[in-house]
Amino acid sequence: MRPLWATACCVLALMAADPSPVFAQSTGNTEELRGIGASDDGLNGAERRRNERSAENGSDNATGDPLAEPSAGATQTDASEITGTIQPVQAQEPVQIPGTINPRQTTVDNQSNLIDDPEPYDQIGIRIGTFVLRSSVTEQIAHEIDRDGSERTERTYSRTTLNGELQSDWSRHQLTITGEQVIDETLSGNGAEDPSTSVDADLRLDLSSDTTANVTFDYSFGRESQTDANAISNAFSQSDVHEFNTSASLEHLIGSWRGTATLSGGRSTYGDAELGDGSIIRQSDRDEYDYTVTLRAGVDIGANHLPFVEGDFGQILYDQTIDDFGFARSSKTYGLRVGTQFDFGDKLNGEIAVGYAQRDIDDSRLAPIKGVTVDGFSTWSPRRGLEIVSGLTTTLEDSTTENVSGSVYYAGTTEISYQLRENLTTTIDGVLGWRNYSGELGNQTVIGIGAGFIWWLNRRFGIDGDISYEKTLTEGDTDSDDLFVGLGVTLRP
Repeated sequence: MRPLWATACCVLALMAADPSPVFAQSTGNTEELRGIGASDDGLNGAERRRNERSAENGSDNATGDPLAEPSAGATQTDASEITGTIQPVQAQEPVQIPGTINPRQTTVDNQSNLIDDPEPYDQIGIRIGTFVLRSSVTEQIAHEIDRDGSERTERTYSRTTLNGELQSDWSRHQLTITGEQVIDETLSGNGAEDPSTSVDADLRLDLSSDTTANVTFDYSFGRESQTDANAISNAFSQSDVHEFNTSASLEHLIGSWRGTATLSGGRSTYGDAELGDGSIIRQSDRDEYDYTVTLRAGVDIGANHLPFVEGDFGQILYDQTIDDFGFARSSKTYGLRVGTQFDFGDKLNGEIAVGYAQRDIDDSRLAPIKGVTVDGFSTWSPRRGLEIVSGLTTTLEDSTTENVSGSVYYAGTTEISYQLRENLTTTIDGVLGWRNYSGELGNQTVIGIGAGFIWWLNRRFGIDGDISYEKTLTEGDTDSDDLFVGLGVTLRP
């Protein structure tokens, strides 16, 4: 026990004499582990590690100063790269499926405000499923004067016109249905009212990139015009006419060649005509069916032209095989035309054709209705806001007059539309026609001119007006005149 005790006392005495080495080493190790101890270069552990990372990244900031500016070569991180930058929301265009044919229809929810809209007065329409509906109501107060020989009628009336268009919004194919209803109510005067109705449907089927089919259906109701070939002279009210027409066509491309085949059919019925003394003239002997087959072949020769040749064959079958005068008026029609289509973009496009047509009537006592034909149309826009639409037509017309086969009617029409301002459009139109009878009746010349305007106060409300004059000159018979003036408003939803 005594030696152990002596040894312990010696150790205690040595520690009491110089304690610094042991405690200094222990304290230094503790500070280095905590990262706050000073090293030989005067930097603590955290500063030393920062300098080591800077050196690895190629930084020149190795001085250990945490506030020093980075050098030109130092890599900096943009805050936007860390957190991301929110881009402003852009207006999205309607989704268009690649490879589709029809562009998407613009709807109300895809319109910008009035200030940014480049066409602030155009109708937008209402979306109904995959269709877009556009409609309008026009109310006019009108005055007209009709003179037929010595007979003169004059009246003031209200005319309400309901228009509607329903168009599909499909990626392929297209269906368009349009309708118009005119309600005519006399306010004063003694003229006959003139209501009308029309419904047109057109279905286009894009069968392939080279083949297109079209199916149409049309219905119209109206009162026969005073200038019609079979109008009753001095009648107070002409015949009511119902017409039904349908057609199916197929167009196919083979290289630069284009072929079209069309099959069409129609039905026409005629009501009674009323004379000034109240007597009635029956017109049901004019009720008939008609059928036509048309074939066209053309070739694209470039230079914006497509020459073509077209032929047709048609047949008219009357319900009454023998009419009231004892004639069999059913007939067969043949026609051949050559012409060309032209397309110079939005500036000028259309077609023109010349040919020959003949209608052979079943009754041998009636001469054929025949003549040279000139048909065509064009749309010309020589400057922005100005559009000129012209047309040429040749029509073979049957007659119900005793010993008269019918007539060939040539007509030329022109309509000039000019947009004076983005909300004001004016129109001027004219017609010049010549009716050449194949029997004893005198030939007729028809001259007409008209003008109108539409002024939109906003997208939904406009003021419109029309004035027109038409004169019919008949060789060896009385002339007729028709003057119309109307002013009203148009509303669109």
